Parts: sequence; C-alpha cells; structure tokens
Amino acid sequence: MRAWLAVASTLICTAMFGHGSEQWINDASLVDPVSKILCCGPTDCSALAPGSVERVQGGYKVNTGRWPGYDPFFVEWDRALPFSPDGHYHICITQDVEMLIPNLRCFIAPPSSA
Repeated sequence: MRAWLAVASTLICTAMFGHGSEQWINDASLVDPVSKILCCGPTDCSALAPGSVERVQGGYKVNTGRWPGYDPFFVEWDRALPFSPDGHYHICITQDVEMLIPNLRCFIAPPSSA
C-alpha cells in the first residue's frame, strides 16, 4: 500500500503545474533523507519568510504562517536538505485529504546552515 502511495504521489507531483518559483525542487528530484519520499514541486513547496526558521537543539523550529494549530513545525537535523541554491529556507508540505492535516515532505536549508 505504501509503495502504491509513493508511486501515485510521484505521478501527481510530476503531472501538476510545471512552472513556478519552486520548480527547481521538482527538477532536482529532491528526496527527503529520512522518509525517502520525493519533495515534489511548485504546488507543495514554498520559500519561508526571513526569520521564520530558528535553529534549536536537535533541529529547526519552522513557522510557516499557513498552518494554525500546527505551526511551528519541528524538523530534525537529519531531515534538512542542504541544497537551497538561493540561500533561503524552503518547505514542502502536503495535506491529508480526509482530515486536512499537514504532512511535512521536505525541508530545504541553505548549505551553510545545515
């Protein structure tokens, strides 16, 4: 079942909107280092506002400003991808269709901060 969901997610992500400021994430086929799930692309990912990420013990405290009740997210050190070409933090989040619960897919950090 899990493999089927990963395949379906990949197909959906690559079939969705192919352009946008976060297209580089999809083009690079970035994968979360822990879950091994594709980060996806421009429909799930966005740059985080300056000051919305705080380095804390064990990882990052991330406030997206879009998920009341779920912000701030905690992202462990080993889930951070040190791949951000623009020096900003980026986050990819999908939501559970039935319960509208956010699901962190990827957290992308500037190489100097990971």
